[in-house]
Amino acid sequence: MRKTSILLLCSLVLLGCGKMGKDGRPKQEIDWSEWYYDDESSASDKPSVMVMSFNVRYGTAEEELPENNWVNRRDACCAMVNGVRPVLMGVQECMKHQRDYLQAQCPEYDVVGVSRDETADGEQTAIFYNRDSLSVSAWGTFWLTETPDVVSKHPWAGNYRNATWVKATHVKTGNTFYHINTHLDLKEDVQGFEMEVIMNFIHENCGSFPVVLTADWNTREDDAIFDEMYLTFQNARMTAVTGDAYGTYNGFGTVTSTLRYDHIFYRGFPLCSRFITVLQSWEGHRYISDHYPVYAILHF
Repeated sequence: MRKTSILLLCSLVLLGCGKMGKDGRPKQEIDWSEWYYDDESSASDKPSVMVMSFNVRYGTAEEELPENNWVNRRDACCAMVNGVRPVLMGVQECMKHQRDYLQAQCPEYDVVGVSRDETADGEQTAIFYNRDSLSVSAWGTFWLTETPDVVSKHPWAGNYRNATWVKATHVKTGNTFYHINTHLDLKEDVQGFEMEVIMNFIHENCGSFPVVLTADWNTREDDAIFDEMYLTFQNARMTAVTGDAYGTYNGFGTVTSTLRYDHIFYRGFPLCSRFITVLQSWEGHRYISDHYPVYAILHF
């Protein structure tokens, strides 16, 4: 059923995309200002939350082309955040110095999260949130292991993996919900266990509140590891009134396939009006990361 929905989605007229560019990527031209205000979406009169998931690519990577190194693309990343202005943004592979730079250049946002290992500048699954739109009453971190309350690494995993969560209240309406942001391991035999840890956290802590999940999941949305989650959650890519089905991993232009590793899942929101893979260039950079950001508008 999920595969059928994805195929049907591929036939939709894709929002904001016109002719194809020379690199085979659709030219995306969107007036993001139409959606800045979380209670004035043109798609619905229901109050909304704009959510983004963005793997920023860890800042110490030495890329093949120097233009793709963090120091040369960081301003383009900030231009994207300040241009799209999501209310919530879950980031992956975000080292402490990258988090600090984003926060300094994107002054509307506060941020929570900790390193996934014990290094001071380690990668984070941090959550940025617009302080005028949301009030965060609690936040925390858990590790995707058998001991989620302590810094730990699954014995089969390639890396330390954790998840950041916030309990947020929509300031204008008083609606409260949870946001969980994570980054699954690359190893398939570990991913299923990591999903069990995430679902256990939700069952034990989130009650009946709405929940939104963002991540670089390192697998497609029809993977069997999501079967339990799909009993109660929906996929923004598949349920949005207007959306797209582009691949999200681009490898800084080295990948032309339709690998979709970045997904937004949700429960308790009766409507997803839009889902968008943010393909356009920022500050002259065709690729602001080796992943495209994905963006959804969820309504209460």
